[in-house]
Amino acid sequence: MDRFSNNFTMLAPMLYVPADRTDLSEVLSGMRDYGICSITVCLEDAVRPDNRKMAAIALQRTLDELSYIARPTYIRPADAKAMQWLLEFLPIDKIAGFILPKASVESIHLWVEMSLGLHTIIPIMETRDALDSVGRRELAQACVAHSSQIPGARIGANDIFSLLGGLRRPSGRTVYETPVGRVIDGLLEAFYSQGVKLCAPVCDRISEFATLERELKEDINRGLFAKTAIHPNQVKAIWKSYEPYPDEIEDARRILEPNAPAVFSSNGDMLEPSCHAEWAQRLIVRDALYRKASKAVTISSCENRNLASRHKPQ
Repeated sequence: MDRFSNNFTMLAPMLYVPADRTDLSEVLSGMRDYGICSITVCLEDAVRPDNRKMAAIALQRTLDELSYIARPTYIRPADAKAMQWLLEFLPIDKIAGFILPKASVESIHLWVEMSLGLHTIIPIMETRDALDSVGRRELAQACVAHSSQIPGARIGANDIFSLLGGLRRPSGRTVYETPVGRVIDGLLEAFYSQGVKLCAPVCDRISEFATLERELKEDINRGLFAKTAIHPNQVKAIWKSYEPYPDEIEDARRILEPNAPAVFSSNGDMLEPSCHAEWAQRLIVRDALYRKASKAVTISSCENRNLASRHKPQ
């Protein structure tokens, strides 16, 4: 995967779709207006265990038939056995990589070995190891060991809720206003200290847009992007929240000026290049990627609409 695709994957929302959807071909070909996002086709929790094999076969058939995949598309197999089947039978050149559920140190090493170092793997932190400081550190180190294949990791908030005594996110609360928030902050400490990026967790209260908006602000304050989306209505709100504010861009550029003072003020804030340079660099990269992706997807959407109109029955 090229650098732009990796950066896009770690910024844009990731929309999860069950593999047994009857309109999967339309979803993957871009005929559904889902906005700017990557796609994960789920063969794990979103599909009944007794239907996963048929869903995998249907996915194989769909990918074989499609000549164009509109968005970076990842597959989430249920386990290593399912992963092996997909590696053997899917047209691998049409997908961006694999999502590793219930990641452990052992499974991270195993999946990288199974993929022969050729495919992007994104592990999900959602086991008891994620609750333990030693476990978190070991998971981060496993990701670092395969940094060429692992651009970052995701956070499985709902599984962590379940591990914490069978909890569920209360209505009207962001994830950071629950016990899972402390787990996420622990993951941040362990992973960011190793240079491993993390993605923002799902907000499963689909109809609570005010809660989603508050949670997005907390995500961004923690440097968490690429939020999991489980409904198309969430995608546009998530993507829009990732656009940097003009005053942030101005501050970032001033911080990165070669002759910037050691300390200076801007809009009532103190800026210190020695401490804020990395923030500024990340924000400038985020702004460039945001504008490039927005432009590319706008052009692609127009092309898809034209294609659809040409195939519309007269």
